[in-house]
Amino acid sequence: MQRPVVAFFAIIASLAMQAPATVQTQQSGVSSQAAAMAESASAFLAALSAEQRAKIVHRFEDDAARMNWIIWPPPSEHEGLLVSFLTAPQRIAFHQMLMAAMSGQGYSKSAAIMWLDDILRAEEAGALENPGPPPKPGTTPPRRSSANYRIVMFGQPGSARWGWMLNGHHLAANFTVVNGAVAFTPLFVGASPQVVRAGPYAGWQVLGHEMTRGFALARSLTDQQRRTAILSGSASNDYFTGRGRQDQLKTVVGIPASQLSAQQQRLLWGLVREFVESAADEAADAKLEAIRRDGLERLHFAWWGPTSDPSQRFMYRIHGPSILIEYVRQGQGSSPANHVHAIVRDPRNDYGEDWLGKHYREQPHP
Repeated sequence: MQRPVVAFFAIIASLAMQAPATVQTQQSGVSSQAAAMAESASAFLAALSAEQRAKIVHRFEDDAARMNWIIWPPPSEHEGLLVSFLTAPQRIAFHQMLMAAMSGQGYSKSAAIMWLDDILRAEEAGALENPGPPPKPGTTPPRRSSANYRIVMFGQPGSARWGWMLNGHHLAANFTVVNGAVAFTPLFVGASPQVVRAGPYAGWQVLGHEMTRGFALARSLTDQQRRTAILSGSASNDYFTGRGRQDQLKTVVGIPASQLSAQQQRLLWGLVREFVESAADEAADAKLEAIRRDGLERLHFAWWGPTSDPSQRFMYRIHGPSILIEYVRQGQGSSPANHVHAIVRDPRNDYGEDWLGKHYREQPHP
C-alpha cells in the first residue's frame, strides 16, 4: 500500500497531466494574462474623464494606498473612484478589466458579492419582496450598494510594475503585475447574506462550495487526527489573518497533509483549488505549481469550532509556505449565522513583494 504522501504526489501528478498547460510561467516574461490585463486596464482608463483618472491613478510606489483595503463599505475619503460614478460604458469597461484578472468562477463570485449588497440593503429595510432599483449612475450610493466599491490603479498598465485594486464591503481584490508575472493576493471575499432566505431571490448563495468542501474534510478526520487538526471548540476573529495581521502568516498550525489519507488529501487539494482558481488561469496555475514545489506534505489544515452544524460559528485554515487560506462563519447572536468571510494570502509574495525585492509592513487594522 502506498504511503499517504506518496499517494498524494501521485494524485497531483495525475491532475497536472490533465490540466491545460500555462502559456508562460511567471519567470519567462510577459504572459498572455498580463497582456490581457494591461489591455483591459488601458481601455478602462481611456474611457474615463481626466477628472476621474486623477482620482483613480496612484503611483505604484504608494505602498500605503496599495495596502489600504478594508472589508466594510469604504468611507468617502478612501482612495479611488466609486463604481457609482461610472457611466454604463465605463462600467462595462470596468467589468472587462475584472474579467481579465479573474477566472470565470472568480469573476462570478466577485460580481455576486457586489450584488449581495443590494440584497442586504433590502433585507435590512425589510423590503426583500421588492428590493427596488439600484442607485442611478453618477449619484452617491447607499452604504449597502453594488455601486459602493472603489477602484484604484497603481502605475501605468503594461509597464514593468503596475497593479489595481477593487475594494468595498466583503471584497478586496488586489492584482499586481511585475515584469509580466501576476500576483492576486491578498484576496478577501465575504457574503452577507451568504444564502438569501426570502423574497424573489431566495436560494441564491455565494461561497457555499468553500463551506461544504471544508466540512467534508473536517468530518472525514479520525479521532486521532482531530486531536491535531481541531484547535478549539469555538472560533474567534482573533484567528483571522486580515489586514494588519501579517505576523500570523508565519505561524503554521494544524495537521500536516502527510498525516492525512489519500482520500483526505484529495479533499484538501480540491479545497485549495476552489480558492486559488478564482484567479485567471495563468496566475492560478503558477500558484498551484508553487505549492507543489514547496512540497504538498507541508500544507497544514486547522479547524476551530464545531464540525457538526454549518450554521454555527466555525473557521478553518489551510497553510503552507506559499499559501494561506481561511474561511470563517461570522457570529450572529443567537440566530443561525448567515455571514461568512474568506481570504487567500501568500506568506512569501503578498502584493508581489517577493518579486519587488522589498519588505512591506501593513498598516495596523483600524
